[in-house]
Amino acid sequence: MGISRLVYGWLTGLVAGLPLSFGYAIASVLTELHFRFFPSRRHAALANLAVMMPTATRRERVRVARRMMRSYNQMLFEFFRLPHLSRAELLRSVEVVGREHLENAVARGRGVILASSHIGNWELGAVVVAHWGYTLHAVAGVQLSRWLTPAVRETKSELSIHTISYEDGLRKLLRALEHNDLVALMVDGDLYHHGVPVELFGRETRWPSGPAVLAQRTGALVICGYGERLGPGRFRIVMEPPLDPASFPTAAALNAAVASTIERHIREHLDQWCIFRPLWEVVALPASEPAVTGRRVEA
Repeated sequence: MGISRLVYGWLTGLVAGLPLSFGYAIASVLTELHFRFFPSRRHAALANLAVMMPTATRRERVRVARRMMRSYNQMLFEFFRLPHLSRAELLRSVEVVGREHLENAVARGRGVILASSHIGNWELGAVVVAHWGYTLHAVAGVQLSRWLTPAVRETKSELSIHTISYEDGLRKLLRALEHNDLVALMVDGDLYHHGVPVELFGRETRWPSGPAVLAQRTGALVICGYGERLGPGRFRIVMEPPLDPASFPTAAALNAAVASTIERHIREHLDQWCIFRPLWEVVALPASEPAVTGRRVEA
């Protein structure tokens, strides 16, 4: 067992031992430190919000950015608790809207692509789906830190989530769908280095081509969804009616439909959206905040 796994196991055990109310209180207290001492995240969040909230004042955008960081801190607390929750405890904490869409899509036998965004607790959603008995493959890069990534992946494997790295390529994803498994893609991730142009919040950005490419090659349906936080230790997973690649003339049209759905999810849950990298190449900000270019900022 590696040192990183020992440290990660100790950390999750420590967090799991905290009373729920105390853990959330710590997450809230750390919000101001997160906002002040992670300037790249703060600048990226405010730059994104300048596009997403064009009529808002800077004070209003700062307020939302702080809520986003608080939500991220809460997600980390919840994430570290996950390995120590029983199946019954986990499922009791979640209400689900649209599970029938997933069941019907799986019944077609071509696999299902789950397209989601970093809203609320996206990790919990994956664990719940795996607990339902489905084989889930999730594409992910660095998680928490490069040093801890192997430990996080090993823990996810124990939770029945098979992690596929970006370097593993398309072949594993296609094979998973051929076996009628589920493939989970976070489509608001590393948008600048790969992808195709789409309009998001009225402005063009780069969007991962994966959901549309996989769907058109395999015939798999695309289900957009998210996992919002309703309160301390309470969540709602929402699954939209599926998008059938056969209903779209091109991959670009399917990409646009996915982007439009995800945009709506983000807009409706903006203070729980946890992306701290710029989504647009350059955004003009007030003189008090420097412009942020399209470099990657890891969350």
